[in-house]
Amino acid sequence: MLWCLCLQLVANTVLFTSVNLSGLFVRILTERAQRKAFLQARNCIEERLRMEDENEKQERLLMSLLPRNVAMEMKEDFLKPPERIFHKIYIQRHDNVSILFADIVGFTSLASQCTAQELVKLLNELFGKFDELATVSLLSFLFSL
Repeated sequence: MLWCLCLQLVANTVLFTSVNLSGLFVRILTERAQRKAFLQARNCIEERLRMEDENEKQERLLMSLLPRNVAMEMKEDFLKPPERIFHKIYIQRHDNVSILFADIVGFTSLASQCTAQELVKLLNELFGKFDELATVSLLSFLFSL
């Protein structure tokens, strides 16, 4: 009888130990899966935030390069599903337009001697003078009629 009781005690100990080890194993696997899912969700959110930031940068760049109405039209068209094979061409007709083509002699050496901000300021002043001269020239032409 004592022998049977000892055997029963050993069997119960082995059973309880194996069940606890199995539970521990399942817990470790579940925790690992939850951590992996959490990290994937975190990475997904991180990428979405990074994409939103990049989209904002692209929109600011687009707005700085093109007139607002053209940029907004382009943005709306790119968000729509494509209706045709080729992209829409954004052309507007303007009357009384002059095109200036200018080659600035020594521009490369000038650009290497000053900062980007100074160069942009210089070019802005130069093209402002071109606009001024074009306006004066147009007024002179109109008064001569």
